[in-house]
Amino acid sequence: MHTHTCYSDGDMKPEELVKLAKNKGIKVLSITDHDTVDGLDEARWECETQNITLIPGIEFTTETEYSDIEVHILGYSFDPEDNGILKMTDHAKQNAKDYCSKVCSALESYGMEIDNSVLNNTKGIITKHDITLSVINKNMSNYDFHNMWLSENSPLDITMQKFPAKKVIKAIHKAGGKAVCAHIIRTLEQSDKLSLLPFMSESLIRCGLDGFEVFYANSNEDQVRTMYELCSAQGLIMTGGSDFHGVNRTGRCQLGEYNSFTEIAFSDISGILCSTYNDYDHDMTKAIA
Repeated sequence: MHTHTCYSDGDMKPEELVKLAKNKGIKVLSITDHDTVDGLDEARWECETQNITLIPGIEFTTETEYSDIEVHILGYSFDPEDNGILKMTDHAKQNAKDYCSKVCSALESYGMEIDNSVLNNTKGIITKHDITLSVINKNMSNYDFHNMWLSENSPLDITMQKFPAKKVIKAIHKAGGKAVCAHIIRTLEQSDKLSLLPFMSESLIRCGLDGFEVFYANSNEDQVRTMYELCSAQGLIMTGGSDFHGVNRTGRCQLGEYNSFTEIAFSDISGILCSTYNDYDHDMTKAIA
């Protein structure tokens, strides 16, 4: 659950990611590229070859009434050919191009050299990772450059147009899927606004959100328990994901790895996952078991 390919800001081609999943013994995989479904067809062909169940996924960039906080909404088990979803992804591609143009112009004003061939040859959608790779003379790691120039604390002060969370959730539902908020604690901690968790989560639930990513990458036990208890109290779907981007990514988990903690039994959520996704192509009960 929750992985990325070269069609957004991941390092691997869809078929490479699927083969890695096979080598790790993973039986169920969801590719959730940012604001695009372009890599799903390639992934589906390889998943059929490798006997892996593919859950169609996407990670939409959204905003709520707390407009200064970027919220990521994962869509799972929807129809990737739904017209509403495709219209939104087309819009997202244009938003990304506009953002990229503004950011690169600003970076050049700071003396950065941009290799436009990197940006012109991207698959799927242009991301901040692509912008980072396009800077020739950054003299620092990609990770440090991203944090310095493309994070919320960047001196560039350039924002990308985002979809309202309510609109995204509605579109995912209309396409037959479930909407799950990704890594909300990490999101709020990065902007030093963790105190907004109760208000932000309630806002998303009012918008029709189906669940939260409870078991996430490098979350600590307190963070996992907080989200577990929130979902339990509200009767929401719980998911887990590594947010995998590539085998050599700094600060990222490897494919299929995330902290669940033995005190919070994974079996508690397996039934929820099965009942959520068993209508798409395969019997997920057997796949997860």
